[in-house]
Amino acid sequence: MVGDSQIWKDEYPHTLRYRDTTLHFQSPIPDHTRQALEQLIERSPSAKRVSAPLDCTASKLFTKREKLDSLKKKWRIQRGTPKRNGMYDWSLEELINTREAARRGARVPELKGFGYSRSKLGLMQDFFLITELLTGHVDGMTKVREAPETVHQVMQATFELLHALHAQGITHMDLWAANVMLPEQGEAQAIDLENSFSGPTDYLSETLGFQFGFFYYREIYRYITEADYDAAVECALAKYFPQVQRAAFNRVYALAKHEDIGRLERRDIFTSGLPDSRR
Repeated sequence: MVGDSQIWKDEYPHTLRYRDTTLHFQSPIPDHTRQALEQLIERSPSAKRVSAPLDCTASKLFTKREKLDSLKKKWRIQRGTPKRNGMYDWSLEELINTREAARRGARVPELKGFGYSRSKLGLMQDFFLITELLTGHVDGMTKVREAPETVHQVMQATFELLHALHAQGITHMDLWAANVMLPEQGEAQAIDLENSFSGPTDYLSETLGFQFGFFYYREIYRYITEADYDAAVECALAKYFPQVQRAAFNRVYALAKHEDIGRLERRDIFTSGLPDSRR
């Protein structure tokens, strides 16, 4: 596995083996969970990536399954090695980041297990990620689409979550409304951490500029005027002073509100302030 394999063995010591699939869990799984997982393994995935609650309400688990589509990816994930740019494939990035965020007590679903299936030749062909199911939650995008008047409530919850994640050293570079899970009561949680960091950045101002701008760009702009959004961001930024350099923040914020910034370019912002293509 990735990094120190002993850590993964110690933290996920319980193994389910069924057909060509091996899954590792934090704790022993009951029979009803085992049966549901075996049924999941038997089903051929309907798409390259399939995400859904496990078909067992008592288990309260959420599963992700990715079909590995290239020989290079299969080898990298099987050996736990990064790509030339130093990144792991997205499946492993999400595995690593989810574990670390949960370990720090950040508001994310707990990583319950992970695993893989192998082909007859022994190569990995599917990767599984299994997390806590957030029951009684709705994602922010669904909430706003169903009730546009809740946009300010969703924004406030997201901005509070963003600050809470930063306080735990977690930087989520894909935090749009659909990745913010809102309970009926209580605090929001973040999902889909494949494009996130758990280390410090020398470019906090630029990173925040992207995060706030990206949240507006991904659909929220349809439900609020830009002026009203800017005013809400101004209030939220008060929590980050005096660390934020306004010129650096504004430069990236203005860009991220109106232009698509790809997943790899977002990582450039965290590590160097701006993507090379935008300088």
